[in-house]
Amino acid sequence: MMRRLISLMVIIGLIVVETSILPYLPEMLRFYDFLVAFAVYLSLYQPIATGIPVMVIAGLAMDMLSGAPPGIYLASYLWVFLVFRHVSGWVRIGDHTLFFFLSIIGVGVQNVIFGVAAWSVSRVPFFTGDTGVIVLLQLFWALVTAPFLWLMFQFLFSGTHQASGTGEADGR
Repeated sequence: MMRRLISLMVIIGLIVVETSILPYLPEMLRFYDFLVAFAVYLSLYQPIATGIPVMVIAGLAMDMLSGAPPGIYLASYLWVFLVFRHVSGWVRIGDHTLFFFLSIIGVGVQNVIFGVAAWSVSRVPFFTGDTGVIVLLQLFWALVTAPFLWLMFQFLFSGTHQASGTGEADGR
């Protein structure tokens, strides 16, 4: 229960930052969708019973707040969450390093999902020169900010790992 409550507070905080602060930053500082990194974090370190409902709520909230096609954020968050769910069992690198790499890949996955959705609606190619620059900029910012997000998520969820009785980082 505590994990879900903390997750909902994180979602609200990230949505507030994304909708009320980031739009007013200069073009060069336009970040990516931080909820993708949160989906990666939940997929690696939290039980599936916590992750699925939280990602559904996050996706529905972003779908309601954005002008994007309905369900696109929901689909992208669930894809990232489910695809990266068992990666830690296949890849043997440090917890934080895996989170960094998967956050960058997750941003790419979300951009591909958005590109396919845009192409299916308008038949206009999504990956043009301008969008390529935007995607590369988002990948760069994912590389820069992922360590800070990981530290924040670890700090916020550290009490729930101890409360779960496992004492492990993933609490699964």
